[in-house]
Amino acid sequence: MKKTPPRAGAAESRGRVRAALLQRPGVIEVVEVDDPRCLPDEAVISVARSGVCGTDRSIFRGEYGVAVPVILGHEYAGTVVEVGSAVAGVAVGDRVVVDPNVVDDVCFYCRAGSAHLCQGLSPLGVARSGGFAELSAVPSRYLHHVPATLSLEDAALVEPLACCVRGIDQAHVKSGDLVVVLGAGPIGCFLIQLARLSGATHVVAVEPVERRHGFARRAGADVVCTPSEVSNVIQDLRGPVGADVVIEASGRIESAEAAFASVRRGGTVLLFGVYPQDRMMSVSAFRINEDELRVVGSLNNPSTHARAIELLASRQIVVDGVVSDVLGLSQVEAAMDLGHFDAPGKIAIDPSSR
Repeated sequence: MKKTPPRAGAAESRGRVRAALLQRPGVIEVVEVDDPRCLPDEAVISVARSGVCGTDRSIFRGEYGVAVPVILGHEYAGTVVEVGSAVAGVAVGDRVVVDPNVVDDVCFYCRAGSAHLCQGLSPLGVARSGGFAELSAVPSRYLHHVPATLSLEDAALVEPLACCVRGIDQAHVKSGDLVVVLGAGPIGCFLIQLARLSGATHVVAVEPVERRHGFARRAGADVVCTPSEVSNVIQDLRGPVGADVVIEASGRIESAEAAFASVRRGGTVLLFGVYPQDRMMSVSAFRINEDELRVVGSLNNPSTHARAIELLASRQIVVDGVVSDVLGLSQVEAAMDLGHFDAPGKIAIDPSSR
């Protein structure tokens, strides 16, 4: 593979690069920022593609508090153009994908083996500059090599898929299960495919937006229905028992509450979506106890990046058609509102596009 030449003298002479900067909730501007410095343990990557996530939209709307200004974007892949003096295992020209979840390694949770719950978590694209930029400096330990069988464009889907792998792990989907997935956007469709790979006999996708029904069917859902139809669908498949696992993937509080109406006694409800921090939901504590329900969340992607890369590179997870729109940096603010797009899937940013 032809190597990209190093950026000679980058640390000494700082140029300027374009980035989409969140100035405050509701305002993103394309600005020129300092060429990122490469610290000894970091690598600078030229960003090829960066996905837009529901978390980005929550931050933009002010529902998920972050310190501003900040460059958003935490689902990204690119090519290494510079490495720090202490970096090993990563070289200029390497194609890489980013794990954005930078941890402190010293808090209680890191030392207890649950680093994704780190008290000092400082994610790229959330607490520090991320991938909505031409160049991004990343601690090299958070870079994963992209195999030759995987394009950088598809590699930008590794981070959300890795989160979904974690979600399926948390849901404990087993062979023979009936799984209901609420929400058939890109994330819901990843979860549908992963539930299938985990042995689910029946997968039901619940999606109020009819134009997304085709995506869910292609992902492997046996039945795609609207929220008003789901109880009848489950009745047809399982009788009065209910679903073994219900996964809420839309991020809507109303949908999270509705998940409990579909799960059987002894079943699992996985709250996977990104919900507004100030919203509460109403759930029967009596039923959780009486029916011995298992209610779990799923945060980030602890040690699941490598598995996600393998799933994509081997084509066990199909991503054809997942990305519906590829935009330039000047359109990042527009990407924060799905109402601007016709039948949107995953929206991605190409920082090199003008």
